[in-house]
Amino acid sequence: MNILLDGIFYNGHGLAEGNRILLRILDRAGFRVRIHPRDKADKHNVLDPAEYRYISSFENTVLSSKDLYLYNWVGTHARYRPDFRINIARTTFESDRIPEQWVTELNKFDEVWVQSSFNKETFKSSGVKVPMRRIPNFFDIRRYTPRGPKLALPVEESFLFLSVFDMKRRKGYDLLLEAFLDEFSQEEGAALIMKIRDPSKSGLAEELIASHPKPSKEKPAVYIIDQMLTTEELHGLYRSCHAFVLPTRGEGWGRPYFEAMLMELPVIGTNWSGHTDFMTEQNSYLVEVDRLEEITENVNPAFIGHCWAEPSLKDLRRKMRMVFKRKAEARAKGRRARHDLLTAYSMQATSNQVISEVAKFSHASAGFVQIGRGAE
Repeated sequence: MNILLDGIFYNGHGLAEGNRILLRILDRAGFRVRIHPRDKADKHNVLDPAEYRYISSFENTVLSSKDLYLYNWVGTHARYRPDFRINIARTTFESDRIPEQWVTELNKFDEVWVQSSFNKETFKSSGVKVPMRRIPNFFDIRRYTPRGPKLALPVEESFLFLSVFDMKRRKGYDLLLEAFLDEFSQEEGAALIMKIRDPSKSGLAEELIASHPKPSKEKPAVYIIDQMLTTEELHGLYRSCHAFVLPTRGEGWGRPYFEAMLMELPVIGTNWSGHTDFMTEQNSYLVEVDRLEEITENVNPAFIGHCWAEPSLKDLRRKMRMVFKRKAEARAKGRRARHDLLTAYSMQATSNQVISEVAKFSHASAGFVQIGRGAE
């Protein structure tokens, strides 16, 4: 089976990491893979030399036949390839529907892969009629170990809430800051660590903190990390903190939640959208939703007119206070979270699912044995 895998591979985005793992799954299963990287400009920014050499080598693979085109990126750029025998698109969206202009193109594909039950519902209700498969996000779970080196942080506070996100309204950073600054005081020893992707956006957070009505001398500490971290440094950051919180308005999957749960952190998140596949009342702290709200303004115009969740500020404060006060209970819930994810989302299970879905399009049934034997 000859496969063209199309998407991003080199930058620090979760989609790129997922594509790197997907590439390894397909390669180790015995498929012949060529990649079409959409982020060539980022080739030398994130990957260590060995991984870069491995990934980039697949740019030169010669496909002896055009069997399968696998597109794994944002749906905006998905285009059916009639020169390939089979076309599969794997994509996601974070509101209550997908952009209308996606539907016609996605319906040309043989299959659409989505990351969550939430997206399976939103894609179907938006008009996607081709077969859909729920393929969870790709993680090398073995790299997520709760015990290990911590990232040194220049903080004095004894309890650290962590949040990891892009500075987008969808992520609910405005609610996060309001809830934290309202709920905690400087004397309590709680701090909020915000890891953001874009250094140019840190000013938005600083403005919200400065404009909060609580006097400066009473405000709890908020620290912003706006530099790129290696995978090892990010894992060290998780280990250095005591809880994770993100009052998102919508997720297709919710990668930071998943990572934090693998690192045994108690996790606070909105009770709506993709991450509710793996976040439950038993393994996390789910924040109530006040309402679904129409999106009238957004940097990405594809969201306009859609709806997403408006998390309850009152319940967000309550859940943060609960985690802060009931530390032993919170740690136990973090341990339960890691156990649940290791059980339901193992690398073996995800690899087998991918291999099975791809292999069914193979002409030679004998190939299934060989392909399965190469999976991890």
